[in-house]
Amino acid sequence: MTNLWKEIQPSDEYKIQLNGQLSEHDRELVSFLYQPLLGADAISLYNILWLEVERHHLESETRTHKTLMDLMSVSIERIFQARLRLEGMGLLKTFLKTEETKSYAYQIQPPLSAKAFFEDPMLSVFLYRQIGASQFQRLKNRFIVSFDQLHAYEEVTRSFQDVFYSDAKISPHMPEKVEDGKTLTFQGENSGIAADFQGFDFHALYAGLSEAMVPRKSLTYDVKQLIVKLSILYGLSEQDMKSPILSSITEEDKIDTEALRKACRDSFQLKTNSALPALKHFAEQATAQKPPVSEDQTLTYLKKSSPVQVLIDASKGVKPSNAELQLIDHLIHEKKLPDEVINVLIQFVLLRTNMKLTKGFTEQIASQWVRIGIKTAEEAMAEAKKEHKNYLTWKKSGGNKSAGKEKTIRKEKLPDWFTSEDSEEEMDPEFLKERERYLKEREMKKRRAGEE
Repeated sequence: MTNLWKEIQPSDEYKIQLNGQLSEHDRELVSFLYQPLLGADAISLYNILWLEVERHHLESETRTHKTLMDLMSVSIERIFQARLRLEGMGLLKTFLKTEETKSYAYQIQPPLSAKAFFEDPMLSVFLYRQIGASQFQRLKNRFIVSFDQLHAYEEVTRSFQDVFYSDAKISPHMPEKVEDGKTLTFQGENSGIAADFQGFDFHALYAGLSEAMVPRKSLTYDVKQLIVKLSILYGLSEQDMKSPILSSITEEDKIDTEALRKACRDSFQLKTNSALPALKHFAEQATAQKPPVSEDQTLTYLKKSSPVQVLIDASKGVKPSNAELQLIDHLIHEKKLPDEVINVLIQFVLLRTNMKLTKGFTEQIASQWVRIGIKTAEEAMAEAKKEHKNYLTWKKSGGNKSAGKEKTIRKEKLPDWFTSEDSEEEMDPEFLKERERYLKEREMKKRRAGEE
């Protein structure tokens, strides 16, 4: 998950640009064709950004993201996720200027035409899978109009030279160009979903396809774009793509794009027994990821994850409350602790407080770690183990021994890095002895309770 707190803040400024004048027809295309794929938040953000640019202008005034939060009545996280979806679908380009403060420029892109959308191999399949056959056909019919191809007619249009001539007189006051920093109004075009050529190895593809089998001239730029999109859509490797390409070569040594689409779809269905692939977002995948199982995996996880994601994972996918988010923000910006240290702190506090992120206790430990200069997850783990050893010693020497507290201790779920056998050589010997004594006493209590 992208570290939200480093990416964007409510106080960050932004301005909006339109990549050409947008029309009501564009709004119709966005609502009917893109919204089923992107969701309401993304389309709402798109429309608000569009409306913030005054009519007959191409650029808005500068505002802060708090304005968007107020207009949409959503959190900065939802705005950020909506922005990412618009970017991924080619409806928004984002530019960043970092000086004393961060300032974003959001350039709104017009949607694809209906023709281009339904001819796109990825967008058409994802929309079909999302809304079903009947709704897909209904939407397609909405944008289909009768148009005579004029095959039986002969064109008799006059050319410019047939109708006009020039007297070669130019006014001396005629400006040669538009002033710098200004532009004439224009109609923008959307280039569609960009194909990531870096993620597809055409050299590996060519290795199994001789020139005689597939002439290189048949693999035009447009065909290569289609190949990359189909490989992403159906999860096909360079090796998997060879057979569909071979089956789509025509007698004229050209690639039949419709045959290529069908061959890739058949290959996908044969491998997965699924009709069509569904569109998924990385944010959903990150939320659903399984927690790490070994100490090395845990350390990597704590170093790379954001504090918000660690808390979400600890809560089994439930989003943190506003109070918890404010506490994390306080640890980042006021205590200035690194993310990896905050992640260890979150796990430690949840362990000690029966899965409650208690503000007072969290700030107390955070202040201590700031004073002793903890900067890494490894240092934070070592300090947490020392704190836990002191806690066990306190319990043994006469701490609160009420039944309720003892019950909580018996049910403690220690994190892997607390009990990992792999790291015992690096642990403090006194801590190991204390832990072993504590575990033996806990086992004896369980046996006595069973005998009673």
